[in-house]
Amino acid sequence: MNRQALSARKHLIEQWNEVTGALPKLNSVAEVRPDSGENVITPAANSAEGVITFELKPVVFNLPERADAVSSDLYIVVAGRLGIQADSLASGRVLLTHDFSTKAAYFRRSKGALVHVYGAHYDFALSELGHPTFHMQLRSFAELAPYVTEHYRVDCEVKDCFDGVLRNVRLPCAQMDFFSFFTQLCADHLLFKDSGREERAAFNHLLKKGAFLKGAGARSGRLVEEAAQTCYRAWHWYPLVA
Repeated sequence: MNRQALSARKHLIEQWNEVTGALPKLNSVAEVRPDSGENVITPAANSAEGVITFELKPVVFNLPERADAVSSDLYIVVAGRLGIQADSLASGRVLLTHDFSTKAAYFRRSKGALVHVYGAHYDFALSELGHPTFHMQLRSFAELAPYVTEHYRVDCEVKDCFDGVLRNVRLPCAQMDFFSFFTQLCADHLLFKDSGREERAAFNHLLKKGAFLKGAGARSGRLVEEAAQTCYRAWHWYPLVA
């Protein structure tokens, strides 16, 4: 890696440490494996010119399905790519997203089975016909179940409840790079109305630290138009047909 790539990776690993540090403060049973940013955030084989791209190797979060639950029977496998604009490294500590993709597979451990209950792919399309700039697609990621077995020794039958889901429905969404997705996991499964001051403070700290990365929305002419600044309706998110 060159100096720019090393610097960008350092920023990403620092943010990864913020995530892993927040988990036990939000819930004592929450964990992620592997937990070393050095091992899971790696340079990608191919990057566009002027872009530094990293891969998040598959990691597995073990979380309660609800924040007030006493058991942690939910396993979420997350993997992805994140491209950083190289010239943003010279402007300070805020990195600028060039592109990203994230995939997530949810598995619920039940009696005698590991059930695939949810799967989604989050992506960025700058000017692709019919694709919202930021979008998600539901799909089965049952093939990621072996990572649960590997890291948590959950060795049982895999049942795919997501097989056959319609895959070409692209829902406009926020920029769900893998760090954004980690924030969603904490909000969905580790916070509830009775969360205490320590849990709320840990989540707020995670949100503030997330400012290290700026999204790719500015690359879309449609999203930076004045009309889109105060209106979040979906028609802003699609490129005009040439």
